Amino acid sequence: MVRRLAITTIIAICLGGPILEMFDSWDRTAQDGNDTETDAVVAALCIGVAFAIGSIVVVPHIRSLSAASGTPVTVPPIVVPSIASILLPTPTASPPAILRV
Repeated sequence: MVRRLAITTIIAICLGGPILEMFDSWDRTAQDGNDTETDAVVAALCIGVAFAIGSIVVVPHIRSLSAASGTPVTVPPIVVPSIASILLPTPTASPPAILRV
């Protein structure tokens, strides 16, 4: 879900930047060389390339490793109660007295 939202945001920035650049009148890109829209588009494209490389290289490698192991990962039933006892809150002090104004 987060990955789809990130990709949608990247596409929106890449499409919205040039459209915003066509209609902007608040900056003088030719005179001062500062162009925020283009910088945002370039940054979004770099992040998009990183996502693409991650999808092409890393994800198949992880899937092949999990398929090669052949044994499913199981949690022994003894571990679950011990973890649950650690996660339970333990009161260490009495609650604070009511503040009077």
